[in-house]
Formats: sequence, structure tokens, C-alpha cells
Amino acid sequence: MRNTRNSLRFQTWCLFALSIPGAFGFGESQKFLVVSSPATGHVAYLKLPSDGSPATANGQAMKTLISSELVFPQGIAIDDHRGRLFVADPNKTGLVMYSISSNGDTLSVGSPKIVASGVQTRAVAVDALGNAVFSDEPTNRLMRVSAQMINEGKTTPEVLYDGASVSSVKSPGGVASDNYFVYWLNKAGTAQAGTLNRGLQYGTAQSLLNASKGIQMLANNALKCYGVCLAAGHIFYTDEASNLYGINRAATSRHVVTTISSQLQAPRGCVHDGAGTVYVADKSQNAVFYFASNMQMLEPNRPLAKAAELQGAFGLAMFDAGYRSPGLLR
Repeated sequence: MRNTRNSLRFQTWCLFALSIPGAFGFGESQKFLVVSSPATGHVAYLKLPSDGSPATANGQAMKTLISSELVFPQGIAIDDHRGRLFVADPNKTGLVMYSISSNGDTLSVGSPKIVASGVQTRAVAVDALGNAVFSDEPTNRLMRVSAQMINEGKTTPEVLYDGASVSSVKSPGGVASDNYFVYWLNKAGTAQAGTLNRGLQYGTAQSLLNASKGIQMLANNALKCYGVCLAAGHIFYTDEASNLYGINRAATSRHVVTTISSQLQAPRGCVHDGAGTVYVADKSQNAVFYFASNMQMLEPNRPLAKAAELQGAFGLAMFDAGYRSPGLLR
């Protein structure tokens, strides 16, 4: 009798669990590719195939996510867990944030909110803790607003690294971050400043007597670069002309940079889908391309395929709609 009751309880629990979205979230959750277009002032998105495969240009067209309020949106970043979309628009003199959510195949955003004031930012990244890191190119600074600051409505950002005291920051461009480090590209790279650098995310100029002690030059191969993204054990970044580069995440300036592709025309932002694909925006070709990034050793001349078309495609971000689902196994 007791076994029968236990069996009924188990069956009831299973029926209840199956009714919860994501309770048995094996496999891929639904992802969306989000793209900014400074040329139109818009932000658009594309639903990616639910089986985890890359998007194809002959599939569905991109849909508009934001069509007003922005002027020249460039870098974008998404905090899946908290449902936040960050937009770096240098014409807004502040870092803009929207709430973002999904309903089936559709994405939507709330009203814009300035979360960092008095800055002119063109690139932004967000870590798993919800801290937004961005570059202020005119003042040669890398800055941050923490998740707590955003929650409390504090809009005066913290300075991570200041070019006035750190030689490794020269017109900072693209940024990326994890829970420990911030990575940035220089648009005015010099032998001393380097192309790609990594610094302690919590090693601020105020807390370190010499902030440069927390900085490691990873690459010094190009003078002006734009987009950077982390993908498992590798870092990928673009220059202003035609090249997409790759380097090991644990590299130093002594390591050799691999040219993943030189077939682009004006590459800008890039983003990893969390699995085995990296997407790259090409402003001149009005398109987003992709390549298989799940390689143990970096390989040159990787074939690129077109994933989507968008006028003046620039910044890229990935929205994982299943990340917030209760019980989802990741």
C-alpha cells in the first residue's frame, strides 16, 4: 500500500514538473542573435535554430527590436539572468539599458534607462555577475557599473583603468569580460600599448598603487581594432580592415596570433553562441557571418558563411531565452 502511494506521488510530481517550462531542459534552449545598426539607429534580432545549429542567410529575415530612441548604437551586451540589454551609443552620452524578454519567437524590450551617465561609450560587455564594463574612448578610460549600482540607481561609473596613468589604454575599442578579467582592444595601438590586453576586473586605479601591475598584453599585431569576444579557451577579435584574429585565452604577447579570416571587408563586433559557433558582423557587407569555433587548436583561413543580412551590422550579442527558466540544466 505504501509503495502504491509513493508511486502515485512520484507520478503526480512528474506531471507537475513537466508543466514547468525548462524543468527538464536537456539539450539546447532557445537563443536569439541580437545585432545593432548605427547606420539606421536600430537594433534587430534573429531567432536561431532550436537544434543549436547556426543561422543561415536564406532563412528568416531579421526583426526590429528597437526602432527609436537610439541615435548611433554600436556595442551591445546582454545579461540573460537579469534580462538586461546594454547599448553603447556615443550620441547618448551615457550607457543605455533596456529590460529584455522573450515570448515564443518574439523579443521585446522595456523603456530605456541611463545606467552610466556622463560617458561616451562605443563598446560594452557584461559578466555573469551582472557587472557592465565599457570603454570611454575620448577620455581613454575603461569603466564599470556593477549590478548592485544598477539596482540602486547609482549612475556614476567606477574607473577600472585610466589611460592617463596606464600606458596600455589608448583609445580603447571593443571590450569583453568574465568574472575575473576585463579584455580590451586599442584603436590607437602602439608597441607599448598593445592591440589586445587583459586586466584584473577588480584592480582599479584607486585600489592599486600601480594599476599596470594587473595588466597583461596578449597581442600586439594590429594598430586599430574593434570587436572582441571570448569563446571557451580562445579569444577572437577584428581589425578595421578585413581581418579576424584568434589567440589562446591564456596567451601572452610572445604567442603567435592566428589570422582566422582575411575575407571580411569591415569587420566589427563578434559573439560566441555558448556552443561551437562565433558570429562576426561586417559593416560594409551589411551582413553577419559565422564560423565553427570549437577547435582545440586555432586554425587559419577558416571558412565563413553568411548568417543574416542587416544594413551596417555592427555590434552583436546573444540572448538565451532559457537561461532564466526554473530548473533548466545548463
